[in-house]
Amino acid sequence: METKRALKKLTLLEERISQTTERFSHLQDRYEALQKQKSFLERELDDLRSANQELNQRIHHLKSTNEENQSSFNKEEVRKRIDRVLEKLGELQL
Repeated sequence: METKRALKKLTLLEERISQTTERFSHLQDRYEALQKQKSFLERELDDLRSANQELNQRIHHLKSTNEENQSSFNKEEVRKRIDRVLEKLGELQL
């Protein structure tokens, strides 16, 4: 009777150890999968940061170019108006 109880307890212990081993293996696989996903996401984040930085530089360049064009456009407009006024003055002297 004592040996039967001891064998039953031993069997239950073996089952628990087996279940714990399976759970541990499952958790370890899950951890490795999450680590791979984390590495992938970190690389993707680095790529996005680089792309963001390049786009910010491009925006800055375009804004600078636009400001230069605006100021040169205004200068050109002033020159055209001066030329028109000079033409009209020239016509008046005739």
